[in-house]
This record gives sequence, C-alpha cells and structure tokens, in this order.
Amino acid sequence: MSNVPPLVLITTATKPPPGVFALEMTNFAKRIITAKAGVFFWSALGAQKIVIADATGQTLLNQEEVQLLKQMNVEVEQVSYLQNIELVKTKGKGYGEGALIKFALHTSLFLQSCSNFFKCTGKVYCRNFGEIQKVIQQNNLRNMFWREAHYSGALDSRFFYTSKDFCENFVLPAYENVDDKAGIMAEYCIQQVAQEHLKPGTSLRPILSGFSGSVNKPYMDSSLGLFDHNFPCWGS
Repeated sequence: MSNVPPLVLITTATKPPPGVFALEMTNFAKRIITAKAGVFFWSALGAQKIVIADATGQTLLNQEEVQLLKQMNVEVEQVSYLQNIELVKTKGKGYGEGALIKFALHTSLFLQSCSNFFKCTGKVYCRNFGEIQKVIQQNNLRNMFWREAHYSGALDSRFFYTSKDFCENFVLPAYENVDDKAGIMAEYCIQQVAQEHLKPGTSLRPILSGFSGSVNKPYMDSSLGLFDHNFPCWGS
C-alpha cells in the first residue's frame, strides 16, 4: 500500500486580464472569495499540505489566514507568477493552467519533496476527499483520473491525482496542445494521454463542489446513485 501524501495543488488566476475566452466570472472580489472558500474547505476536509499557485501574480491568502490554517495542522505554500497574457487570450484557460502547473512543479518546495499530488482547479473542492484517498491507497495507485459527470462526458480536468513523473512526461505536454477557440479542450487532450498510458476502470466518483469561473455559477454536484460507486476512470 502506497503512502498517499494529502498534498493538494490548487491552481488559481485571481486577477485575470480582460478578454480571456469563455470566462464569465470576472469580478475580482468574487474570484477572491470563492477561491479562498475552496482552500478553507480543503483544509477542513483533511488536506495537510496545500500549494496555491496563482498565474496572475497574486497571493490569495494573507498571513493571518495562513496562521489560522496552521492551527489546524495545515501547511500552506503560495507561489505565483505573471502568465503570458496573449497566449492565454489566444489559447484559453486550459492552456494557462498547464503552464501554471509546470511553474508550480519547478518552483514549489512542497511539490519538490513529494512524489505524487492531487491537482484541483481553484474555487473547487472534493467533498469526499477522505474516501478518494482510501481508494488510491487500497489500490496502490500513482495516477488517477476520472470522467466528467454532467457535461461533456470527457475526462474531468478539474481534479486528478498524479505522480510528478507522469505529469511532467504526459500531462503537461497534453496541456500544450490546448486551444479553446479551436475547440481543442484540456479535457480531451488529457483524456487522450490517460487512454494511451493508463488502465480504464471504475471507482468511487469524486464529489466536486464549488464555482465555475467559466459560467460564473456553482457546479452541479448531485448524486448519480449507484453510478457514484462505479464511475469511469483511468489509473495505474
């Protein structure tokens, strides 16, 4: 059984530039509040180490909030940089997130000291995080990706579990192919990688809650009944 570190990489773009394709949530205050809410829920759900990576040069949590989380035995590291605005406007949010993950992997001290991590898009959290960890531990998995539940039917790029090696060698190159305006979405690019290199199967479904920056609305997170325990996935 593998020792799964409850480390979560949260990707944020707290202050995106105007003109990003398919981005309805542009209110700066709302983006801050919903992103902070996601971090606080992750902390309450058992994430012991959290890396917050921001692509817009912002620091999401202030020191008082970091110290408050420390009282819950939650360590937080915050890294940020200024993304290539023109590329993000041209290719979209998915391309930008891939570049941000790459930056975090090469910059974060927390990520450098672990072999695997959970990645989650900002403003989102996994309500059954503890149960998902058990699935990964019991099956000695190093990589785990799930299908999206309610919309496209493709891989869900909001939340996944990966080794650093798999991320570097396969996931990040997949993100580089994203072009939202051309209809080449991150979900399909990463799904191709999962289908080529991981085994298909079924597992417990991650129950994801939070807000969508794309449509500026809460994500649907209703139960799918028996399907919640036999949900399509890829793993190794």
